[in-house]
Amino acid sequence: MRRIPVVLNPAAGRGTAGEREGELRRLFQGWGVGVEIFRTEGPEEAQALVRDFCARAEPVVAAAGGDGTIHAVAQALVGTTTALGVLPMGSGNDFARTLGIPPDLKEAVRTLLCGRLRPVDVGEVFGRFYLNSLGMGIDGQIAHDYQAHPFLRGELGYLLATVFEVFRFRPVEMEVEAEGFGHKGKLLTVAVMNGPWAGGGFCLAPRAKPDDGLLDLALIGHYPRLVRLAVLPKTRDGSYLSLKRTKLVCVRAAKIRAERPLVVHMDGELLPERHSSLEVAIHPQALYVIS
Repeated sequence: MRRIPVVLNPAAGRGTAGEREGELRRLFQGWGVGVEIFRTEGPEEAQALVRDFCARAEPVVAAAGGDGTIHAVAQALVGTTTALGVLPMGSGNDFARTLGIPPDLKEAVRTLLCGRLRPVDVGEVFGRFYLNSLGMGIDGQIAHDYQAHPFLRGELGYLLATVFEVFRFRPVEMEVEAEGFGHKGKLLTVAVMNGPWAGGGFCLAPRAKPDDGLLDLALIGHYPRLVRLAVLPKTRDGSYLSLKRTKLVCVRAAKIRAERPLVVHMDGELLPERHSSLEVAIHPQALYVIS
């Protein structure tokens, strides 16, 4: 019987993913497909497992969890011929949304077993890869708040964290450079997107595609706090880009500098330290996925 290795993060979805292991096994059994489920305690353990799977030439490794789980598993898959399967069981599931993978677990298993193999791009910062989104500014702070407060759950949790930072976050003097583009001034955030969504469904780059060889560089300028409340709903559908203090350009690399160190997230996962400067680059078609 065919057996697929699945890396399960039991803590994903505020602990709900671990409770669904039995359901996951039954779904694979319904297709007559064997499954090896490996419960992991952290990203280092997940990456060590995946490196072993690649060494034994597994054709696919599935990540069962949220964007953080997928982010961890992908670190060991970039540049290999082993494909990433996505089983969305987390809070945000933005990368699954980008790939068109259904949020329903039964349909996600169907996609994994019957979907097509496709190469996608990955971004890189400080030698670490990301699949979907990078944020430096208010969105990095929102990701920090979400992780720091366990009572925040799902898309509503991200929304509540966002509203909190709308009133709290101080704008930052930033300088952004890319090929043929430059900007200097006060910003709320710089997002470097490989897919359209971040933070559980905020559409920061409506036309971003994970396989076009480009990153979508989105800038949101400074607005007074009460005005930010009017801007916030527009980030849900991408219509914020019609506002005067926003910009979006497609780039292959970018340099970002800020007047103070900021929280940076990659696929919703926080870098261990705050940064006042970083360089982002893209690696075209560096990862195989099933969607």
